[in-house]
Amino acid sequence: MENTVTRKQWIQFVALVFGAFICIEAMVFQAPAVPIIAQHFKVPPFLAGLIILSFYITSTAFYPLAGRVADRIGRKRVILFGMIIFTISEFAAALSPTFSFLLAARVVQGFSVSCILPVALAYIGVLFPPEKRGTASGIFSAFQALASTTGAVIAGYLISIYGWPIVYWVSGGLTAIGFFVILALVPESKGEGSKSVDIIGTILIIIATGCLLTVSTLVRNYGAASAITLGTLAVGILSAILIWVTQNRKANPLIEVSLLKSRLFTVVVVANLVIVAAYQLFIYAMNFFLTTRPGGNVAETGWFYTAIYSSAFLGNLIYGKLSDKFNGKKLLISILLLPVLTLFVYAFSVNTGTAFNFIFILTFIFGFGMGANTPLIIKYALGEMAAEKYAAGSSLFQFIRDFGAPFGQVTGIVIFTTLTTSFTQTALLNQAEQAGVKASLMTAVEQAGSTGGSQIDEGLTNELQSLGIKFEDLLTAAKTEGFSDALQILAFITIGFFVLSILISLFIPNKKASPHSINRNKAGTPPKIDDNLETEAL
Repeated sequence: MENTVTRKQWIQFVALVFGAFICIEAMVFQAPAVPIIAQHFKVPPFLAGLIILSFYITSTAFYPLAGRVADRIGRKRVILFGMIIFTISEFAAALSPTFSFLLAARVVQGFSVSCILPVALAYIGVLFPPEKRGTASGIFSAFQALASTTGAVIAGYLISIYGWPIVYWVSGGLTAIGFFVILALVPESKGEGSKSVDIIGTILIIIATGCLLTVSTLVRNYGAASAITLGTLAVGILSAILIWVTQNRKANPLIEVSLLKSRLFTVVVVANLVIVAAYQLFIYAMNFFLTTRPGGNVAETGWFYTAIYSSAFLGNLIYGKLSDKFNGKKLLISILLLPVLTLFVYAFSVNTGTAFNFIFILTFIFGFGMGANTPLIIKYALGEMAAEKYAAGSSLFQFIRDFGAPFGQVTGIVIFTTLTTSFTQTALLNQAEQAGVKASLMTAVEQAGSTGGSQIDEGLTNELQSLGIKFEDLLTAAKTEGFSDALQILAFITIGFFVLSILISLFIPNKKASPHSINRNKAGTPPKIDDNLETEAL
């Protein structure tokens, strides 16, 4: 007999969705604020990236600890603690007198989000039986996509009127409202967790996370082969190995490594890691393509993101509902074919001269697949978690998933910029040769291309004048060809990522429920909700 979900449970869930929505909205608010904050504090672009990175590293690093503590002392209690800290740190950021102070506030914000997002996700397992979790996961993820859609637009509008501090004032105010909503509506829930804090494990996780997530920035600033980049990567990998070794030896590890011994959980989180990386790879590459292509502009990039996340919103809702009615494995594999087909169209139909309306339609289809796979994977992952360890399990899921985003972002940026530089340079030399430029001046053509036409050899200038052509025209034609070729190659690389995710998904076991979901969360045996703790939430 199918478990029913009461109206009260849905109200509690909506309150949690609101809290998660605020966190994502606050994270997206940063995008348009970063360059303005950099100008305000007069910091170079590579330091401006720390505004995002400091938050990302801290939130990811503290996911496991926050999950363990939440299972031990109370999940609602940890969420409320995180919301208090988040509100204070948002207001502190708005009042930042220096750039260093702002970064410190961002670090605290990252820590506080680690107490909110994965623990809120854990409540899906607490409030809903297995046959309803797909719908709940879809709604939870859909509103995160909605926050991503609206966040940058709202922030851009507010900043243009009130300045960059407004994004922190608004985020802090919304979080304060969310605090009272969750305090009033959400029940306390406890599981089991280690009584002691694993200091060494926490330090290793911070080092590994900091090093591995910093690699993307180091690649952009120093190159992939630099000693700094390779050294940081080596320290990150070594720390990750030490984490695995030490956590496997503990009776109550900080990271719920027992989940990784589940074939189903491991397959879906690895597939999810690849999927997230694939989407971020193509999204960030398209960001560069639309902004820097001849005739491109930032407005198109904004509409591109709107198409991605608005369609992801729909994909989450629709496939969340379908996952409760149909075979999840077949649904996942079928929806992963959608971006593959879309990317083939991208590869053969989109170039620098393609009308943006066509790109928008393709992007909308592409984004639908991004949203549709999320509730399927979340439902699978929650099904493998023991009810008393939902927060720890959700934190591990979020921890692994968050490594996919920076990996995909840096891969997309590095591949696209490398390909466009190489292809544009080759096309420029071909254009110059066809225009009749002497072979002896090809080195000068190449040098002029590397500076974007800002520095042109005098001999080359005279040659071009005698031929009646402008270097800018040669460069524009070369960019048109180079950007189109680069996008095609990048589309095929992204297809490779999605094909890999499909192959991984084939290893999902053909079963409807896991031993955990049957034995520990079956109908009539709900997870432990401690109503007595509601009055003690703080």
